[in-house]
Amino acid sequence: MGQFIKSISIALNNIRANPLHTFLSTLGIIIGVAAMVGILALGDGLEQTGREQIANTTSLNFISVSSKSTKTVDGIKVKIKNRAKLTATQALEIQTLFSGKALTDYTATETGEVVYQDSLVGVYIQGSMNNRIHFSGDSLVVGRFISERDIIDNSNVTVLTYTIAKRLSSNMESLIGETIQVNDKELEVIGILQLSNAESQKIYVPISEFSDATDFPTLLIKSLKAEEIPELKEKLEVWLDDTFNAEGESFIVSTNEARVEQFSQGILMFKLIMGAITGISVLVGGIGVMNVLLISVTERTKEIGIRKAAGAKKKDIILQFMAESVTISFVGSFLGWLVGIIGVFTFVPIVNALTDLGNFKAAIGTSTVLLIMIIALFVGVVFGTYPAWRAAQLTPLDAIRHE
Repeated sequence: MGQFIKSISIALNNIRANPLHTFLSTLGIIIGVAAMVGILALGDGLEQTGREQIANTTSLNFISVSSKSTKTVDGIKVKIKNRAKLTATQALEIQTLFSGKALTDYTATETGEVVYQDSLVGVYIQGSMNNRIHFSGDSLVVGRFISERDIIDNSNVTVLTYTIAKRLSSNMESLIGETIQVNDKELEVIGILQLSNAESQKIYVPISEFSDATDFPTLLIKSLKAEEIPELKEKLEVWLDDTFNAEGESFIVSTNEARVEQFSQGILMFKLIMGAITGISVLVGGIGVMNVLLISVTERTKEIGIRKAAGAKKKDIILQFMAESVTISFVGSFLGWLVGIIGVFTFVPIVNALTDLGNFKAAIGTSTVLLIMIIALFVGVVFGTYPAWRAAQLTPLDAIRHE
Protein backbone atom coordinates (compact mmCIF):
# COMPACT_ATOMS: atom_id res chain seq x y z
CA MET A 1 0.00 0.00 0.00
CA GLY A 2 2.89 2.34 0.81
CA GLN A 3 4.41 1.68 -2.61
CA PHE A 4 1.08 2.43 -4.29
CA ILE A 5 0.68 5.74 -2.43
CA LYS A 6 4.26 6.66 -3.35
CA SER A 7 3.48 5.87 -7.00
CA ILE A 8 0.46 8.16 -6.86
CA SER A 9 2.63 10.92 -5.39
CA ILE A 10 5.11 10.51 -8.27
CA ALA A 11 2.20 10.61 -10.74
CA LEU A 12 0.91 13.88 -9.25
CA ASN A 13 4.39 15.38 -9.49
CA ASN A 14 4.57 14.42 -13.15
CA ILE A 15 1.15 16.00 -13.75
CA ARG A 16 2.32 19.21 -12.08
CA ALA A 17 5.53 19.16 -14.10
CA ASN A 18 3.63 18.98 -17.41
CA PRO A 19 0.19 20.51 -16.71
CA LEU A 20 -0.58 21.63 -20.27
CA HIS A 21 0.53 18.32 -21.76
CA THR A 22 -1.56 16.36 -19.25
CA PHE A 23 -4.59 18.63 -19.69
CA LEU A 24 -4.58 18.24 -23.48
CA SER A 25 -4.16 14.49 -23.12
CA THR A 26 -7.09 14.19 -20.72
CA LEU A 27 -9.31 16.64 -22.62
CA GLY A 28 -11.20 13.74 -24.17
CA ILE A 29 -11.96 12.28 -20.73
CA ILE A 30 -13.04 15.69 -19.43
CA ILE A 31 -15.44 16.25 -22.33
CA GLY A 32 -16.75 12.67 -22.27
CA VAL A 33 -17.32 12.60 -18.51
CA ALA A 34 -18.91 16.07 -18.57
CA ALA A 35 -21.30 14.96 -21.29
CA MET A 36 -22.10 11.74 -19.44
CA VAL A 37 -22.73 13.58 -16.16
CA GLY A 38 -25.03 15.99 -17.99
CA ILE A 39 -27.01 13.20 -19.64
CA LEU A 40 -27.36 11.16 -16.44
CA ALA A 41 -28.31 14.21 -14.35
CA LEU A 42 -30.82 15.47 -16.91
CA GLY A 43 -32.17 11.94 -17.42
CA ASP A 44 -32.67 11.46 -13.67
CA GLY A 45 -34.26 14.90 -13.43
CA LEU A 46 -36.54 14.16 -16.37
CA GLU A 47 -37.59 10.87 -14.78
CA GLN A 48 -38.30 12.56 -11.45
CA THR A 49 -40.30 15.32 -13.15
CA GLY A 50 -42.20 12.74 -15.20
CA ARG A 51 -43.10 10.75 -12.09
CA GLU A 52 -44.38 13.91 -10.43
CA GLN A 53 -46.45 14.77 -13.51
CA ILE A 54 -47.96 11.27 -13.60
CA ALA A 55 -48.65 11.40 -9.87
CA ASN A 56 -50.44 14.74 -10.30
CA THR A 57 -52.60 13.58 -13.21
CA THR A 58 -53.28 9.97 -12.20
CA SER A 59 -53.24 8.58 -8.71
CA LEU A 60 -50.55 5.95 -8.27
CA ASN A 61 -52.46 4.23 -5.47
CA PHE A 62 -55.40 3.18 -7.66
CA ILE A 63 -56.24 -0.32 -8.88
CA SER A 64 -58.86 -0.67 -11.61
CA VAL A 65 -60.76 -3.84 -12.48
CA SER A 66 -62.75 -4.17 -15.69
CA SER A 67 -64.49 -7.08 -17.35
CA LYS A 68 -62.66 -8.59 -20.31
CA SER A 69 -64.58 -8.13 -23.56
CA THR A 70 -62.33 -10.21 -25.85
CA LYS A 71 -60.07 -13.22 -25.69
CA THR A 72 -57.26 -14.36 -27.97
CA VAL A 73 -57.66 -17.61 -29.88
CA ASP A 74 -54.83 -18.64 -32.25
CA GLY A 75 -53.64 -15.05 -32.35
CA ILE A 76 -57.09 -13.67 -33.18
CA LYS A 77 -59.16 -11.54 -30.78
CA VAL A 78 -62.60 -13.03 -30.30
CA LYS A 79 -65.49 -11.32 -28.53
CA ILE A 80 -66.52 -12.99 -25.27
CA LYS A 81 -70.22 -13.83 -25.40
CA ASN A 82 -70.89 -14.32 -21.69
CA ARG A 83 -68.63 -11.73 -20.06
CA ALA A 84 -68.07 -11.96 -16.35
CA LYS A 85 -69.57 -9.11 -14.38
CA LEU A 86 -69.36 -8.05 -10.77
CA THR A 87 -72.62 -7.39 -9.03
CA ALA A 88 -73.13 -4.54 -6.59
CA THR A 89 -73.23 -7.11 -3.77
CA GLN A 90 -69.85 -8.54 -4.83
CA ALA A 91 -68.40 -5.04 -4.99
CA LEU A 92 -69.53 -4.53 -1.40
CA GLU A 93 -67.81 -7.82 -0.47
CA ILE A 94 -64.55 -6.49 -1.92
CA GLN A 95 -65.09 -3.27 0.01
CA THR A 96 -65.34 -5.31 3.21
CA LEU A 97 -62.30 -7.41 2.18
CA PHE A 98 -60.12 -4.30 1.94
CA SER A 99 -61.64 -2.47 4.90
CA GLY A 100 -59.03 -0.35 6.67
CA LYS A 101 -56.56 -0.67 3.80
CA ALA A 102 -58.40 0.75 0.80
CA LEU A 103 -61.54 2.50 -0.42
CA THR A 104 -63.70 0.85 -3.06
CA ASP A 105 -65.95 2.29 -5.72
CA TYR A 106 -67.86 0.46 -8.45
CA THR A 107 -68.64 3.01 -11.11
CA ALA A 108 -70.21 3.46 -14.54
CA THR A 109 -71.49 6.45 -16.47
CA GLU A 110 -74.13 7.14 -19.07
CA THR A 111 -75.86 10.25 -20.40
CA GLY A 112 -79.47 11.23 -19.83
CA GLU A 113 -81.85 14.06 -19.10
CA VAL A 114 -83.33 15.40 -15.91
CA VAL A 115 -86.85 16.85 -15.82
CA TYR A 116 -88.00 18.92 -12.82
CA GLN A 117 -91.02 21.22 -13.03
CA ASP A 118 -90.31 23.36 -16.11
CA SER A 119 -86.58 22.57 -16.27
CA LEU A 120 -84.92 20.13 -18.65
CA VAL A 121 -81.20 19.49 -18.17
CA GLY A 122 -78.77 17.12 -19.93
CA VAL A 123 -76.60 15.23 -17.45
CA TYR A 124 -74.01 12.53 -16.98
CA ILE A 125 -75.50 9.81 -14.77
CA GLN A 126 -72.83 8.14 -12.66
CA GLY A 127 -73.47 4.97 -10.72
CA SER A 128 -71.40 4.88 -7.54
CA MET A 129 -70.93 3.26 -4.16
CA ASN A 130 -71.00 4.90 -0.76
CA ASN A 131 -67.20 5.49 -0.72
CA ARG A 132 -67.19 7.62 -3.85
CA ILE A 133 -67.31 10.89 -1.95
CA HIS A 134 -63.96 10.06 -0.28
CA PHE A 135 -62.09 9.37 -3.53
CA SER A 136 -61.70 12.95 -4.74
CA GLY A 137 -62.37 14.92 -1.58
CA ASP A 138 -65.81 16.17 -2.64
CA SER A 139 -68.02 17.72 0.03
CA LEU A 140 -71.76 17.76 0.66
CA VAL A 141 -73.52 21.10 0.52
CA VAL A 142 -76.67 19.68 2.02
CA GLY A 143 -78.25 16.26 2.60
CA ARG A 144 -76.38 12.96 2.41
CA PHE A 145 -74.59 10.75 -0.09
CA ILE A 146 -75.57 7.28 -1.33
CA SER A 147 -75.41 4.68 1.46
CA GLU A 148 -74.68 0.97 1.44
CA ARG A 149 -78.35 0.31 2.19
CA ASP A 150 -79.34 2.34 -0.91
CA ILE A 151 -77.17 0.00 -3.00
CA ILE A 152 -78.47 -3.22 -1.43
CA ASP A 153 -82.11 -2.10 -1.74
CA ASN A 154 -81.56 -0.51 -5.16
CA SER A 155 -83.24 2.62 -3.86
CA ASN A 156 -84.55 5.20 -6.31
CA VAL A 157 -82.40 8.01 -4.97
CA THR A 158 -79.95 10.48 -6.48
CA VAL A 159 -77.33 13.04 -5.43
CA LEU A 160 -77.03 16.17 -7.56
CA THR A 161 -73.89 18.18 -8.14
CA TYR A 162 -73.97 21.85 -7.25
CA THR A 163 -74.12 22.83 -10.95
CA ILE A 164 -77.23 20.75 -11.66
CA ALA A 165 -79.01 21.76 -8.45
CA LYS A 166 -78.45 25.44 -9.21
CA ARG A 167 -79.95 25.02 -12.68
CA LEU A 168 -83.02 23.21 -11.34
CA SER A 169 -83.81 25.60 -8.50
CA SER A 170 -82.61 28.89 -7.08
CA ASN A 171 -83.24 27.47 -3.60
CA MET A 172 -81.13 24.31 -3.69
CA GLU A 173 -82.03 23.17 -0.19
CA SER A 174 -85.66 22.91 -1.23
CA LEU A 175 -84.69 20.13 -3.66
CA ILE A 176 -83.92 17.70 -0.82
CA GLY A 177 -86.74 15.19 -0.67
CA GLU A 178 -88.13 16.29 -4.02
CA THR A 179 -88.67 13.84 -6.88
CA ILE A 180 -87.03 14.43 -10.25
CA GLN A 181 -87.45 12.47 -13.45
CA VAL A 182 -84.29 10.92 -14.88
CA ASN A 183 -84.69 9.06 -18.20
CA ASP A 184 -88.35 8.36 -17.48
CA LYS A 185 -87.56 7.12 -13.95
CA GLU A 186 -88.48 8.99 -10.80
CA LEU A 187 -85.67 9.50 -8.27
CA GLU A 188 -85.67 11.18 -4.88
CA VAL A 189 -83.01 13.86 -4.32
CA ILE A 190 -81.12 13.03 -1.10
CA GLY A 191 -78.13 15.35 -1.35
CA ILE A 192 -76.23 18.07 -3.20
CA LEU A 193 -72.51 17.64 -3.78
CA GLN A 194 -69.79 20.25 -4.23
CA LEU A 195 -67.05 18.77 -6.44
CA SER A 196 -63.44 19.47 -5.51
CA ASN A 197 -62.39 19.75 -9.16
CA ALA A 198 -64.10 21.48 -12.07
CA GLU A 199 -67.88 21.42 -11.79
CA SER A 200 -69.72 19.23 -14.29
CA GLN A 201 -73.31 18.39 -15.19
CA LYS A 202 -73.46 15.17 -13.25
CA ILE A 203 -75.77 13.29 -10.91
CA TYR A 204 -75.02 10.19 -8.83
CA VAL A 205 -77.21 7.11 -8.40
CA PRO A 206 -76.63 3.75 -6.62
CA ILE A 207 -74.39 1.46 -8.70
CA SER A 208 -77.08 -1.23 -8.57
CA GLU A 209 -78.84 0.80 -11.27
CA PHE A 210 -76.00 -0.23 -13.59
CA SER A 211 -74.65 -3.54 -12.32
CA ASP A 212 -78.05 -5.19 -12.31
CA ALA A 213 -78.62 -4.14 -15.92
CA THR A 214 -76.48 -4.97 -18.96
CA ASP A 215 -73.68 -2.48 -18.24
CA PHE A 216 -70.15 -3.44 -17.22
CA PRO A 217 -68.99 -0.96 -14.57
CA THR A 218 -65.38 -0.47 -13.53
CA LEU A 219 -64.22 -1.33 -10.02
CA LEU A 220 -61.80 1.19 -8.51
CA ILE A 221 -59.75 0.48 -5.41
CA LYS A 222 -57.85 3.31 -3.77
CA SER A 223 -55.12 2.05 -1.46
CA LEU A 224 -54.49 4.17 1.64
CA LYS A 225 -50.76 3.41 1.21
CA ALA A 226 -49.19 3.34 -2.28
CA GLU A 227 -46.59 0.78 -1.17
CA GLU A 228 -49.36 -1.75 -0.46
CA ILE A 229 -50.59 -1.75 -4.08
CA PRO A 230 -48.80 -5.01 -5.07
CA GLU A 231 -50.19 -6.83 -2.01
CA LEU A 232 -53.75 -5.59 -2.59
CA LYS A 233 -53.57 -6.40 -6.30
CA GLU A 234 -52.47 -9.97 -5.60
CA LYS A 235 -55.20 -10.39 -2.98
CA LEU A 236 -57.82 -9.05 -5.38
CA GLU A 237 -56.72 -11.36 -8.20
CA VAL A 238 -56.97 -14.37 -5.89
CA TRP A 239 -60.49 -13.32 -4.84
CA LEU A 240 -61.59 -12.88 -8.47
CA ASP A 241 -60.17 -16.25 -9.50
CA ASP A 242 -61.84 -18.02 -6.58
CA THR A 243 -65.18 -16.28 -7.18
CA PHE A 244 -65.38 -16.68 -10.95
CA ASN A 245 -63.26 -19.85 -11.36
CA ALA A 246 -61.57 -18.35 -14.40
CA GLU A 247 -57.89 -18.16 -13.37
CA GLY A 248 -57.37 -14.58 -14.49
CA GLU A 249 -59.37 -14.88 -17.71
CA SER A 250 -62.44 -12.85 -16.68
CA PHE A 251 -61.07 -9.46 -15.59
CA ILE A 252 -58.30 -7.02 -16.38
CA VAL A 253 -56.60 -5.79 -13.19
CA SER A 254 -54.33 -2.80 -13.79
CA THR A 255 -52.49 -0.13 -11.84
CA ASN A 256 -50.92 3.18 -12.81
CA GLU A 257 -47.54 1.84 -11.70
CA ALA A 258 -47.32 0.31 -15.18
CA ARG A 259 -47.28 3.81 -16.67
CA VAL A 260 -44.45 4.84 -14.37
CA GLU A 261 -42.46 1.72 -15.27
CA GLN A 262 -42.98 2.33 -19.00
CA PHE A 263 -41.82 5.91 -18.57
CA SER A 264 -38.78 4.79 -16.55
CA GLN A 265 -37.88 2.24 -19.23
CA GLY A 266 -38.02 5.00 -21.85
CA ILE A 267 -35.72 7.21 -19.77
CA LEU A 268 -33.35 4.28 -19.20
CA MET A 269 -33.20 3.65 -22.96
CA PHE A 270 -32.44 7.34 -23.50
CA LYS A 271 -29.62 7.28 -20.95
CA LEU A 272 -28.13 4.07 -22.37
CA ILE A 273 -28.11 5.31 -25.96
CA MET A 274 -26.78 8.77 -25.13
CA GLY A 275 -24.32 7.24 -22.66
CA ALA A 276 -22.98 4.98 -25.41
CA ILE A 277 -22.51 7.99 -27.68
CA THR A 278 -20.70 10.04 -25.05
CA GLY A 279 -18.67 6.95 -24.17
CA ILE A 280 -16.84 7.44 -27.47
CA SER A 281 -15.36 10.66 -26.07
CA VAL A 282 -14.24 8.76 -22.99
CA LEU A 283 -12.50 6.18 -25.18
CA VAL A 284 -10.76 8.97 -27.09
CA GLY A 285 -9.69 10.40 -23.75
CA GLY A 286 -8.35 7.00 -22.76
CA ILE A 287 -6.23 6.93 -25.90
CA GLY A 288 -4.92 10.34 -24.89
CA VAL A 289 -3.93 8.96 -21.49
CA MET A 290 -2.13 6.05 -23.15
CA ASN A 291 -0.35 8.50 -25.43
CA VAL A 292 0.92 10.68 -22.60
CA LEU A 293 2.12 7.59 -20.71
CA LEU A 294 3.97 6.24 -23.75
CA ILE A 295 5.69 9.62 -24.09
CA SER A 296 6.45 9.47 -20.37
CA VAL A 297 8.00 6.01 -20.80
CA THR A 298 10.19 7.34 -23.59
CA GLU A 299 11.23 10.43 -21.63
CA ARG A 300 11.96 8.43 -18.47
CA THR A 301 13.64 5.42 -20.03
CA LYS A 302 16.95 6.21 -18.31
CA GLU A 303 15.18 6.63 -14.96
CA ILE A 304 13.50 3.25 -15.44
CA GLY A 305 16.86 1.63 -16.22
CA ILE A 306 18.44 3.08 -13.07
CA ARG A 307 15.51 1.87 -10.94
CA LYS A 308 15.74 -1.63 -12.37
CA ALA A 309 19.51 -1.67 -11.88
CA ALA A 310 18.96 -0.65 -8.26
CA GLY A 311 16.74 -3.70 -7.75
CA ALA A 312 13.26 -2.61 -8.83
CA LYS A 313 11.20 -5.50 -10.18
CA LYS A 314 8.86 -5.54 -13.16
CA LYS A 315 5.82 -5.35 -10.89
CA ASP A 316 7.22 -2.18 -9.27
CA ILE A 317 7.55 -0.48 -12.66
CA ILE A 318 4.10 -1.67 -13.70
CA LEU A 319 2.61 -0.42 -10.43
CA GLN A 320 4.22 2.98 -10.89
CA PHE A 321 2.84 3.55 -14.37
CA MET A 322 -0.55 2.03 -13.57
CA ALA A 323 -0.85 4.37 -10.58
CA GLU A 324 0.06 7.28 -12.83
CA SER A 325 -2.53 6.20 -15.41
CA VAL A 326 -5.29 5.85 -12.82
CA THR A 327 -4.36 9.17 -11.22
CA ILE A 328 -4.50 11.01 -14.55
CA SER A 329 -7.87 9.36 -15.30
CA PHE A 330 -9.28 10.36 -11.91
CA VAL A 331 -8.08 13.95 -12.33
CA GLY A 332 -9.63 14.11 -15.80
CA SER A 333 -12.86 12.53 -14.57
CA PHE A 334 -13.07 14.91 -11.63
CA LEU A 335 -12.61 17.93 -13.89
CA GLY A 336 -15.19 16.47 -16.28
CA TRP A 337 -17.60 15.98 -13.36
CA LEU A 338 -17.21 19.63 -12.33
CA VAL A 339 -17.73 20.85 -15.91
CA GLY A 340 -20.78 18.59 -16.25
CA ILE A 341 -22.36 19.84 -13.00
CA ILE A 342 -21.80 23.49 -13.95
CA GLY A 343 -23.23 22.86 -17.42
CA VAL A 344 -26.31 21.06 -16.10
CA PHE A 345 -27.27 23.71 -13.56
CA THR A 346 -26.74 26.36 -16.21
CA PHE A 347 -28.94 24.49 -18.67
CA VAL A 348 -31.87 23.73 -16.29
CA PRO A 349 -33.07 27.36 -15.89
CA ILE A 350 -33.03 27.69 -19.69
CA VAL A 351 -35.27 24.61 -19.99
CA ASN A 352 -37.70 25.97 -17.41
CA ALA A 353 -37.78 29.33 -19.19
CA LEU A 354 -38.50 27.82 -22.61
CA THR A 355 -41.05 25.19 -21.50
CA ASP A 356 -44.14 25.00 -19.31
CA LEU A 357 -42.60 22.45 -16.92
CA GLY A 358 -41.60 25.14 -14.43
CA ASN A 359 -40.31 22.67 -11.84
CA PHE A 360 -37.86 20.69 -13.99
CA LYS A 361 -34.61 20.10 -12.17
CA ALA A 362 -31.51 17.96 -12.57
CA ALA A 363 -30.91 15.13 -10.15
CA ILE A 364 -27.41 14.05 -9.17
CA GLY A 365 -27.65 10.60 -7.65
CA THR A 366 -25.11 8.44 -5.87
CA SER A 367 -25.14 6.11 -8.87
CA THR A 368 -23.84 8.93 -11.09
CA VAL A 369 -20.86 9.58 -8.80
CA LEU A 370 -20.08 5.87 -8.56
CA LEU A 371 -20.31 5.51 -12.34
CA ILE A 372 -17.79 8.31 -12.86
CA MET A 373 -15.38 6.64 -10.41
CA ILE A 374 -15.77 3.32 -12.21
CA ILE A 375 -15.15 4.98 -15.58
CA ALA A 376 -12.01 6.65 -14.25
CA LEU A 377 -10.71 3.37 -12.85
CA PHE A 378 -11.61 1.49 -16.04
CA VAL A 379 -9.89 4.01 -18.33
CA GLY A 380 -6.82 4.16 -16.09
CA VAL A 381 -6.40 0.39 -15.92
CA VAL A 382 -7.24 -0.43 -19.55
CA PHE A 383 -5.27 2.33 -21.22
CA GLY A 384 -2.41 2.30 -18.74
CA THR A 385 -1.70 -1.42 -19.09
CA TYR A 386 0.26 -1.28 -22.35
CA PRO A 387 2.55 1.66 -21.39
CA ALA A 388 3.21 0.02 -18.00
CA TRP A 389 3.98 -3.32 -19.65
CA ARG A 390 6.29 -1.63 -22.18
CA ALA A 391 8.17 0.16 -19.40
CA ALA A 392 8.53 -3.06 -17.43
CA GLN A 393 9.98 -4.89 -20.46
CA LEU A 394 12.97 -2.53 -20.74
CA THR A 395 16.27 -4.10 -19.70
CA PRO A 396 18.44 -2.08 -17.29
CA LEU A 397 21.38 -1.92 -19.71
CA ASP A 398 19.35 -0.71 -22.71
CA ALA A 399 17.43 1.72 -20.58
CA ILE A 400 20.53 3.32 -19.04
CA ARG A 401 22.20 3.63 -22.44
CA HIS A 402 19.09 5.27 -23.94
CA GLU A 403 19.60 8.84 -25.05
